[in-house]
Amino acid sequence: MKRQPEDIAAHAAIDLLRSLIAGDTITLTTVQWAGVLPLLRQHRLSAFVYAKLRRSSLWPDLPAAVRHELGEDFQQITIRAYRMEDELARVVQALAVAGIPVLLLKGAALGRTVYGSPAERPVSDFDLLVPRSAMQAACLALQARGYQAAGLYWLGQWQQRYRAELPLLHYEEDGLRLLVELHWSLLEAPFYMDHIPAAAVWQGAQPAAGLPGARLPAAATLLIHACAHLALHHRADQGWFWLLDIDRLARWPLLDWSQVMEQAERWRLDVAVAMVVQQTVTLLATPLPIAVQQWLAKPRYDRAQLDLLQIGPQQQGRTWRKMRHTWQYSNWQQRVRYTAWLAVRGALWLPEQLQRQQLLQGERPLAG
Repeated sequence: MKRQPEDIAAHAAIDLLRSLIAGDTITLTTVQWAGVLPLLRQHRLSAFVYAKLRRSSLWPDLPAAVRHELGEDFQQITIRAYRMEDELARVVQALAVAGIPVLLLKGAALGRTVYGSPAERPVSDFDLLVPRSAMQAACLALQARGYQAAGLYWLGQWQQRYRAELPLLHYEEDGLRLLVELHWSLLEAPFYMDHIPAAAVWQGAQPAAGLPGARLPAAATLLIHACAHLALHHRADQGWFWLLDIDRLARWPLLDWSQVMEQAERWRLDVAVAMVVQQTVTLLATPLPIAVQQWLAKPRYDRAQLDLLQIGPQQQGRTWRKMRHTWQYSNWQQRVRYTAWLAVRGALWLPEQLQRQQLLQGERPLAG
């Protein structure tokens, strides 16, 4: 069967990514680049590819139009990245002044650890973990910087038991939207809020260089969280962007695979880690130690994990499935509290949506 043009472009783009990651030489024709460039933009990888090519011997031989387009993309992404980094420093400083420790998650951590620069790993928001006991103080510190909480944020301890994050929005004068998501648990699922001790998430954290007041999770925690977040919340979006994060972490010399395997099993996230790492290997030919390959191949029958991994956004009836599984894997006392939470949440659903809509109406397009 003859392959469609989009399939040919995808194969060329994947070959390019694999070669750049491995440090190999690859040559694409002008026609191939015409199909590859839109895919790199779609998957938010043009800055990463530009940086890799710019540092390689391949750069001078690229078509002039390709060098220009990749350079333009990188320049725009870099300008935004610098603005985001500047705001992140201010946010962390505001929290530090309030005496609140901050752990960087996802892109905010990955861009300064496993990528060459934050520009190579663009972010659209900041995911910050703070102690649950400091949530109220953290909100006040960011509200003083002009951030407004979006969504159900007035329920205090109830919210903190069944939700794991609070989004706060701020708009710059030119319309740039700044979103900070304050987390008090690693994953937004009551099952995992019970199974992942907060102290274990902070264990092994190191200061973030150039960002006083912020800390970086241990490498194993970063990988497990990246896999779990993708498996639980982005199953429909099997984007190369997310899998490149896993590849970068898997190749990181600081990663201790024995810690990953032990910690993933203890937190009951080994199904998610195995699934996502195997997807990454398939896409990007990520090299793994033999012991890790054997661990990934082990059959896994943890019913709770398998059920919870079916609540991703691509599934029909995701909300009802999440409610059912949360109920199923709770004891009777937790079920009583969860039922009460659902009743209050249902009653406040409409005012929450109205409040969020009003806040989002403040968004303006970026000038230029």
